Amino acid sequence: MFSVLEPSPRAPPRYSVEDKVVLVTGALAAVGRQLASALIDKGARVVLVDSASDGSGEALSRTLNAKAGSAASVYILTDLQQARDIHVMVDAAVLTFGRLDVLVNGAERYADRMADEEDAERISECIDVNLRAPILATWVFARYVRQAGIDGVVVNVSAMAGLLPGRGREVYGAAKAGLIHFTEASRALAPRIRVCALAPYYTQHLPGEHENERLLPGHRMGAGLLSMSSAQVVASVLRCIEDPRMAGRTLLVNSSSSYSHSVATLLSHIQMVFIVLWGLLVLFVRRVLFGAQHVVD
Repeated sequence: MFSVLEPSPRAPPRYSVEDKVVLVTGALAAVGRQLASALIDKGARVVLVDSASDGSGEALSRTLNAKAGSAASVYILTDLQQARDIHVMVDAAVLTFGRLDVLVNGAERYADRMADEEDAERISECIDVNLRAPILATWVFARYVRQAGIDGVVVNVSAMAGLLPGRGREVYGAAKAGLIHFTEASRALAPRIRVCALAPYYTQHLPGEHENERLLPGHRMGAGLLSMSSAQVVASVLRCIEDPRMAGRTLLVNSSSSYSHSVATLLSHIQMVFIVLWGLLVLFVRRVLFGAQHVVD
């Protein structure tokens, strides 16, 4: 893996999540579940935040606790569109575990239609969950960190759509672009609060989950180049948490490479152009080979 942030002899000590408390929004999604498990394996305690009220959140917490052999996690039902709920989730985390060290804003909502065709309610939900909630959660968390006199880390999970405008994801991309801007503008909060972000390419879902066509049509034929697994996203989130040099930076990642947006934006855009060209080639091949077969766009 090529990276502009590989460890060097002068690199500062890595941030350890051992004995830390980490709050993860979107905890019931594929990445959220795997991230929670990985954090507990590293000795962290995890606050699972999601909007499901069907008992799946509590079930996940019980599974993680049984695996850890201790009360290493707790589930908090939260509506991220409600400011009060965001305050409550931070307060509940502190009351449960006595502290809160890391916030991972991983929840998202996807709007997949053209802006003039999208439902107004879905537009509001997309902006609320993808942009407004992470900003407000970071603000609440930052106030807690200052009052508690500790250092904190925030990881905002954005997307490549926030850097490369695309048809059918105008609202989603705009919200993710705003999240990247907020992250990089928050560099001034370091070192007390280190805010960083992750912008992955298309992410594969776990077997049995719904697959969204978020990046390019025909991605299945070029899966090796166009997508990354949930485990790879989790590894990148952990890297953002543990690398103290990530303050104000956005890590761009795909299945084989990672770049810091702050110092290698050009490289990532060149790579994205290559991926777009590959996607067009895949479309052409599919049309030639399969004729009238439906191509999802």
